[in-house]
Amino acid sequence: MLGSLVDVQTTDGIKLHGFLSPNPSNHDWIWIIVHGVNGNFYGSTLLTDLAQGMACLGHSWLLINTRGHDLATFGSADQPARMGSMFETISDAQFDLNAWIQFCKNLRYKNIGCIAHSLGAVKSSYALAQSTTQLDRFVALSPPRLNTELLLNDPAKQEVFDNHLREANEWCAKGFPHHIMRVRFPLANLLSAATFIDKYGSGDKYDYFAYWSKIQIPSLWVFGQQEVRHGSVNFRDVDLALETKFAEELGSNHALSVVAQADHSYRGLRKSLLEAIAAWLNQT
Repeated sequence: MLGSLVDVQTTDGIKLHGFLSPNPSNHDWIWIIVHGVNGNFYGSTLLTDLAQGMACLGHSWLLINTRGHDLATFGSADQPARMGSMFETISDAQFDLNAWIQFCKNLRYKNIGCIAHSLGAVKSSYALAQSTTQLDRFVALSPPRLNTELLLNDPAKQEVFDNHLREANEWCAKGFPHHIMRVRFPLANLLSAATFIDKYGSGDKYDYFAYWSKIQIPSLWVFGQQEVRHGSVNFRDVDLALETKFAEELGSNHALSVVAQADHSYRGLRKSLLEAIAAWLNQT
């Protein structure tokens, strides 16, 4: 891929890096592409396939890092900060996305879109719902529902989750919010106690079912058929629920697409994914 490494600094002083590939003959559209948990701008074939798909449409693209990139990193602000997916706070992603949007505006692009995957889609949709982030189009790929009650009522894993939540609260109460926990549900990972509570113990704060209607721009929500039919409780049948919600909201700018046979990473079905996105773009 042809392009250049770029960087921005957020309003709270965090330096982030990305990779920009402009179309010199078309300044109409640029797409910001956002990674999921533990990810980054260079390590995902899904994200690079999405970027190449946008290039085939004649659009520029920008692969970005958020401050939650990789498992653990240290900030580049004046004071070192624990960052990466182990230590992130989801709402802070507003600062990251806004910095990259301003970067694109400074390049004089007429329209700025965002394609975000998994937790990146949660971060981006949450930012859009706060009215602090301005985009022209949004594509949410496979966002998980982050809802404490939902996870506590998982028939197979509720005890595991309840133990994790209790442990996280105990560490924070003892004054050790950065204590690292080995988490098994809803996603096997290493997380600080504070980050576990922020992601999974904040009620429905980050559950897009609670805020999707506040997103006013044309938005496409995409899921893989395998994850919504056979996935964990925070994916199971979300397409059916969203379809009902979108139908009830007259004049909604939101659309839904389920890619047949696809898993969470759309392995082997990237062409079908890109075709679904292109078809939606042609209609909006």
